[in-house]
Amino acid sequence: MEIADTRETLDVRNADLADSRFSNAKLTKANFADVNLQGSIFSNSNLGGARFANVNLGSVTIQDANLTGMAINGMLVTDLIRAFENRAQMVLYAKNLVSMQAFYQGVFLLTVETAAADHVVLASPACQLILVEVPAAIASTIHIADPPARRSETPFKLVLEVESIAAARNAALGWGGRVDPVEREWTFQGRRVCDGHDPEGNVVQFRQWGGTARS
Repeated sequence: MEIADTRETLDVRNADLADSRFSNAKLTKANFADVNLQGSIFSNSNLGGARFANVNLGSVTIQDANLTGMAINGMLVTDLIRAFENRAQMVLYAKNLVSMQAFYQGVFLLTVETAAADHVVLASPACQLILVEVPAAIASTIHIADPPARRSETPFKLVLEVESIAAARNAALGWGGRVDPVEREWTFQGRRVCDGHDPEGNVVQFRQWGGTARS
């Protein structure tokens, strides 16, 4: 669908506009609520001040557009971009870089941003996890039990998002880690959470995105 609408007050609700093309549009006071925009393209458009609420923006492309004042679910896009550019970084030293990378990719669906022989940078929209392989001389002094013993003596704990704790519980076993039984889940700040550990025993808290119900 081709849309070249210059109305500033465009109001679209409960609509399916997947794969639409918005070009040369002035949408500074536009409102999109409960709209499917997956695959759509906004080009040469002024979206400053536009509001998007409960909108599917999967695979949306925005090019040559003014985004100043544009908000998604009440959050300014400029703030979201700034948060992405300044994502929290965590560094974790690994004895076996290959198995640790496989675990964090397989369970948390992190993607590889950069990789080298001695480290890999895994990322999500919220954070970067930098896995660094310890030198061989140090690695030879580290014993990892089978199954791995939880290294609970450290005061630090990784907290990472998952869509489903139940699904992560099954996936973790396949990648050499573990998530505690459902009886040990609890709610914190409105999220369902549960502790577990990775293949080398590092404690990880699995935080379920959205909702508090057990899966």
